[in-house]
Amino acid sequence: MGKLREIVKDNSLSITLFALFAICISAQSFPGWKVQNETLALHHREPLGYWNYLTTGTFWEGLASNWQAAVLQLGSLIVFSSFLYQRGAPHSLDPLKAKNRKGGRKGGRHFNWIQRHSLSLVFLALFLFSFTLHLFSGASAYNTTRALVGQSPISTMNFLFSANFWSVTLDTWQAEYLAIALYIVLTIFLHQEHSPESKPNEAREETTGEANE
Repeated sequence: MGKLREIVKDNSLSITLFALFAICISAQSFPGWKVQNETLALHHREPLGYWNYLTTGTFWEGLASNWQAAVLQLGSLIVFSSFLYQRGAPHSLDPLKAKNRKGGRKGGRHFNWIQRHSLSLVFLALFLFSFTLHLFSGASAYNTTRALVGQSPISTMNFLFSANFWSVTLDTWQAEYLAIALYIVLTIFLHQEHSPESKPNEAREETTGEANE
C-alpha cells in the first residue's frame, strides 16, 4: 500500500488529467448519442444503439477535431518558444540567456537530431494522426448526413477541400491559438501561488523564463 500511495502521489497530476479525460469523453458520448438518434428520428430512420454510435464517424469527428487542435496548440508552443520570445513570460526563453546557452552547446553534440527534437516530433506525429482521423471520420459523418437527405456521398479527398471540413478545423484552431496567446500574455503579470506554470509572486513583470529555471 505504501508503494502504491507513493506511485499515486508521484503521478497524481497525470492520473487526475487522464481520469478527467476519461470522465469527459464518457459523459460526452451519451448526449452525442441522443442527438444523433434525434436527427435520425427526424428523417424517419431507425435509432442507433449506443455501442454502434461509438463506431460512427459522427462520434469520432468531434473527438478528432478537438484532439488535433489541442495537439497543434501545445506543439506550436513547444516549437515557437524554442526561437521566439515574449519578455516577462515564464514559458519564454530570456533572449540573453538563450544566446549564452547556444554558445555553450558544444558538449551536447553527442545527442542525435531525433533525440534533440523528440518532443516536437512526437507532437507532430500526434497532430498528423488526429488530423487524419478527423478527415476520415468527418467524411463519414458528412456522407451520413448527405444520405439522410437523399444526396450521394463524396470522396474523402473532396471532403478535404470542402468548406465543411475547413470550417470545423479552423474554428478549433483559432480557439486554441487564442487560449495559448492569452496564457502567455497573462502569465507576465498574473500569478498562481505554488504553481510551476507561474512566476513567483515576487518576480517582476519583465522577469522572463522564471518558471523554467
